Amino acid sequence: MSDNARRPTPQEIMAEFEQLKAQAEATVRRFQDMDAELGGGVEVHSEDGLLRVKLDANGIVDEIGINEAAMRGRQTLGYAMVALIAQARMEHTQRQAEMARRMIGDKFDIDAIMAQYAPKGGGPRS
Repeated sequence: MSDNARRPTPQEIMAEFEQLKAQAEATVRRFQDMDAELGGGVEVHSEDGLLRVKLDANGIVDEIGINEAAMRGRQTLGYAMVALIAQARMEHTQRQAEMARRMIGDKFDIDAIMAQYAPKGGGPRS
């Protein structure tokens, strides 16, 4: 019984393996470069500079800063913090989308995918 399909030689298999390895290493380097540029935490401040919210690299609230002067408006403080957290999460989502766009190009509609997971609302109620 003859096999018409030619089997690759061990050298060809190793060459293909080395090529795949080099591609994987290049992808990891690209991701690390993007992570250094876009990754990490997100920090946002209120317009008056009295409130601060910092998210970690996973988008989890890591720090909240409230200046003493912000306590004068404590009846709106909760709403202002919720709005600031929503702003930080939106910025984090946008950074994640940009990283995904750079990694996979235009193969997928990243904005549509990210919109499914973006925080809904989150601002103060009117």
